[in-house]
This record gives sequence, structure tokens and C-alpha cells, in this order.
Amino acid sequence: MIRLPRRFRYLAGAELWERFALHGVKSLLTLYLVQHVLAQNSTGVWGLAAFRSWLEAVWGPLSPSAFASQTYGLYAALTYFVLPFGGAIGDRCQGRRAAVVLGACLVGIGAACLASAWLLLPALAILILGTGLLKANLAAQVGELFPVHDKRRSGAFAIYLAFLNLGVMLGPLVCGWLAQSRGWAYAFGAAGLAMMLGLMTYLRVPGMARAETRSERPEAASPAALPGRPSLAIVAAVIAVVVLCFCAYEQVTNLFLIWIAANVRLDLGGFHIPPAWFASADGVFTIAMVLATTRLRLFARLRDGDRLALGCLALICGYGGLAAATRLGLTSIAVPLGVLALLDLGIALVWPAGLAIVTAAAPKGLAGVMAGLFYLHGFFANLVVGTVGVFYDRMAVPAFWGLHAAIAGLGLALALLVRAPVNRTGQAG
Repeated sequence: MIRLPRRFRYLAGAELWERFALHGVKSLLTLYLVQHVLAQNSTGVWGLAAFRSWLEAVWGPLSPSAFASQTYGLYAALTYFVLPFGGAIGDRCQGRRAAVVLGACLVGIGAACLASAWLLLPALAILILGTGLLKANLAAQVGELFPVHDKRRSGAFAIYLAFLNLGVMLGPLVCGWLAQSRGWAYAFGAAGLAMMLGLMTYLRVPGMARAETRSERPEAASPAALPGRPSLAIVAAVIAVVVLCFCAYEQVTNLFLIWIAANVRLDLGGFHIPPAWFASADGVFTIAMVLATTRLRLFARLRDGDRLALGCLALICGYGGLAAATRLGLTSIAVPLGVLALLDLGIALVWPAGLAIVTAAAPKGLAGVMAGLFYLHGFFANLVVGTVGVFYDRMAVPAFWGLHAAIAGLGLALALLVRAPVNRTGQAG
């Protein structure tokens, strides 16, 4: 078992509550727009008419569902796009601790403002700003717990990913139940409360304020005793690998669920399994794969470059298997579960290794910016998944899933190119 600094558990706990809040909001946003905001007299919603006119000038006339989908996609993409800027603020302006506290407060306020439909657009803008300040600076602080080539770095980010996914699972479950049983205000209020719990958890991080004033990182070894940092060219290539992997992976919460609903036998003992449950299963499998990759000796000995390549291969096998199962007409529930297991194994290897490499390469005073650049994979994935999804009805379905395997294949080719230099500049993951 990896021994981690005491501060790690508080940072990971804050990340859990942050993802609870933000994914609770994301899971409700489209429904909130279609079933509440647009179903009523939306002329009283501040700025909505002008915003809709701007979108329709680009995309043409939009139905309520299309307008809601465009709004959701733009919001989701912007929450990632702002992360390098939020990291820069933490690096250069107010300090990472202050940036995280301000970001958490803004997320809590934004979630609470969503309870009033009139404040919809200001609330989303506040959430975007808060996320930008919060997410990259929180991840940068995790990276700063370790010297540049500490072999615990990748394992720590893997466990961080498990905490993250726990919040991703719980937020939609709790907020979705509250929206259905008590109303929208209770659901968004719960998201805001979760963020305040995350802030309280973060404020308990021992010694973080003192560590931020020191010129060296905690537990830092002498630079002369360490191998060289990964070059910026290697870092750019690693980020590209992660982007390609997530451009393939993120389809699991989009058209993969549509494929399941149309092609998989979901009746078990008289109970029909909701296709959306596979999105929750995705989180469960990710946590399981994090445990496997951090505890099994087979994975523990891998270096970060090996983890990137093996993770890409797992994604290729997942989508390749899905393409084969579709071509063969297999309808067993074991098919999507097996696919999820392979895809989540890939993410449990690629995401922590990529973030470990990027944060280790960060020049002094730029850790937040580097973490923010890494998180841009979410921005590109949100844009690409929707664009690629257009081809689901325009090409044979096996070929559609094969296309996703090919995207992961590009990631593998790039990962193999940088594997040797990444392994030379680091230690075992």
C-alpha cells in the first residue's frame, strides 16, 4: 500500500466534494433547462433571449432540447478551458490556497443561484469562474506534496482519481433524487452544500499555508540527486496522448448508453436495468481499476511511460471488442460491462501517469498553469465527442466503434514515441 502524506487525504476529500457538486449540477442542467426553464415563460430569465439568439445565429433555429444541449456542451467545455488561467492566478497572483478558497466559494454561490431560473446564466458564469480557480490549483497542490521523481506520485494521483470518481458517482445520484422528490432548489442547494463541505475539508489541510511560503517543495530532495525533468516537448506529447484517450473514452456517457439501450438485453429477473446505470458503473469500475493498478505488483512496477502505452492499449481493446461484439450481434449484458472494465483500466493508467508527468515537469511557479493545461483534455473531449457522434447514424455501428479504437490507437503510437524519454526522466510509477 502506498504511504502518502497526511495532507493528501484532505486534498483528495476536497476533490471528492468538488466533483459531487459540479457533476450534480451537470447531471441536472439539461433536464432543468428543458423541464423547467424553457417549459415556463423564459422571457424573464436574465440574458437568455440574447444568448439564444447568438446560438441560433451560429447553428440555426434550435428546439428546446437542442438549445439545452448546446448550453450544456458550452458550459462543460468552458469549465475546462478556463483551468490554465485559474492555475496562472494561483501561481502568480493570490497564491494557490487563496485561489482554491475563492473558487470553492464561487462554486457554492453559483450552485445556489441556479435555484432561481432568473439567475441561470450568471450562475453558470460563476460556476465556470469558480471551477477555473479551484480544480487546477487543487491538483497542483497534490503534485507539490512529492519531490519531482518520487515514485509515489503516480500512485497518489491514481488514488486521487478514485476519490474524484466517488464524487462523480454520488453527486448525480443524490442531486438527481432530490430534484425528483423535493424539487430543483433542493438539488442545487445540495450541490452548493457539498462544495462548502469540500471547503471545510480543504481548510483542515495541515501546514499548507506554511508550505506555500517556502521556496522549495515539501520533502524536496537536492536537485543534483534527481534526474532531469521531462522536457516541454515531452510534456506536450504526453498531454496529446491524454487528449486522444479521452476523446475516445468520453463516448461512454454519450452514445455508448444509446447503443446499450438499443442492443443489449437489460431485463434481469423481471427488472429492466436503466441504461443510465452504466454511467454509474463506469465510476465503480474506475475505482476498482485504481485499486488494481495501485495494489497489484504487476502494475506497481511499471514506469509512467509504460502506463501511458498500456492504458492506450486497454482503450483500443475495449472499443475493438465493442466493434466485434456489435458485428457479431452479441446482446449479453456482459459485453458493455467487459468494455467498461477495459476502458476504465485504460483511464486508471493514463490519467494518473499523465498528471504525474506534467506536474513533475512544471517549472517553479507554474505548477497551476501546467495542471490546467493537462485538464484541457476535458475541453477537447467535450468538443470532439459531440462532433464524432454525428457519424453514429451515418456509418456502420461497428465501424463507428472502430473509429474510437483508432483514436486511441493514435494515442498509443504517440505514447510509444515518448515512452523511452519519459521513463528515463522518471522513476517507477
